[in-house]
Amino acid sequence: MLQRFFLLMAIGIFLGGVEARAADVFMGTSRFGFEKIPLMILPLQGASEHSEALLLTETALTSDLERSRLFRVVEPSTIGISHATTEAPDSAAMRKASASGVQALVWAKLYTDGDDWVLESYAYETGKGEQVIGVKIIGRRESFRAMAHRFSDKLVHHFTGEKGIAETKVTFISDLSGKKEVYIMDYDGRNPRRITTDRSIALSPRWSFNGKKITYTSYRSGNPDIYLLDLSNGLRKSLVSFPGLNFSTSWSPVGDRIAYATTKDGNAEIYTMDPEGTEHKRLTFNAADDLSPSWSPTGKQIAFTSDRGGGPQIYIMDADGMNVHRLTFIGKYNTSPTWSPKGDWIAYTCRDEEKRLKLCADRADGQQSIRITESGPWDDESPSWALNGRDLVFTSNRSGTNQIFSIHLDGTRMIRLTSSPANNTSPAWSPN
Repeated sequence: MLQRFFLLMAIGIFLGGVEARAADVFMGTSRFGFEKIPLMILPLQGASEHSEALLLTETALTSDLERSRLFRVVEPSTIGISHATTEAPDSAAMRKASASGVQALVWAKLYTDGDDWVLESYAYETGKGEQVIGVKIIGRRESFRAMAHRFSDKLVHHFTGEKGIAETKVTFISDLSGKKEVYIMDYDGRNPRRITTDRSIALSPRWSFNGKKITYTSYRSGNPDIYLLDLSNGLRKSLVSFPGLNFSTSWSPVGDRIAYATTKDGNAEIYTMDPEGTEHKRLTFNAADDLSPSWSPTGKQIAFTSDRGGGPQIYIMDADGMNVHRLTFIGKYNTSPTWSPKGDWIAYTCRDEEKRLKLCADRADGQQSIRITESGPWDDESPSWALNGRDLVFTSNRSGTNQIFSIHLDGTRMIRLTSSPANNTSPAWSPN
């Protein structure tokens, strides 16, 4: 009975509840306390009739840079700099910004070219007085936010050396249509769109290794089977349809194997298969339920959940199923592990002293354990990590209904991403 209850909780079939599951989560090397780069965005230039587009683009760019938590955005008026021309900032403005501690100066102009919009974007290192970025970003009408996201990611990459997350997406489950379907939205919660019409129960969407496909579990044919959805053409393919429950997919880092759980053997066991849904290989052989696999970024190990010790805990095994060892020892209920892209942390859903679900993380070597979300009369679960190693999305019912939030690894800057009257659950952050 314990195993069956645990299994149902992990799959997340409770129709009104938060869905617990494995996720491709991120939690990279901690950067707590690092100094942010002072950056100034000069007023975006363009024709007066484009004022609404200018405001939308500049607002999106500022928000992206502030969300990155890598920059401290400085208002030009605070140091007496004004720039209201279509010409690049001169050396005097550069020197003044540098003398005020501003290390990076950003300037751009937005204009139309036929049916296209062009965001001509520049960035300067004020100390050297040199242009370091110069790019024309072309987009169709109403793509202002997308162009701002792209410029933001270029700024992040140049000034920090890491990939930005502004162009990434989040897939999730919503019952907005009356049925649980798979949706995709921008990383900041904007532009949600439904990508399945199964008119049934969909669960636990997961991105492929390159972000071009999504695997998920659906009851569309009556049995909980695993499907593959190609985002480029909308074509769907059945991958696993064994009798019983088939769920908890996780793609290997290079995309050659997909790990999943199935109850075809009676209890839940972990298997892998190729992306075509063939070459199934069983990894776990235990009387307990083994599920929620998550690959390490090297592809050499897999974290998973098992109640083989009497209650659900996080374990690690080699990718061939050998050398199993237990990771979590704090608390009696830890599920849905997700291995960080940098390999140093494994995040998961834990249960606190008040028997509420929260987000926790352990070092992959077992040397440190942290709580990410705070105590309170609500449940937080289903974490999924951004590729930058500092942010994650998760499901919480703290607002009354199940909604999706983002949060930093250190537990700060929590932002609600979804606000529809529906239950929005089981988020997974795209790998690119």
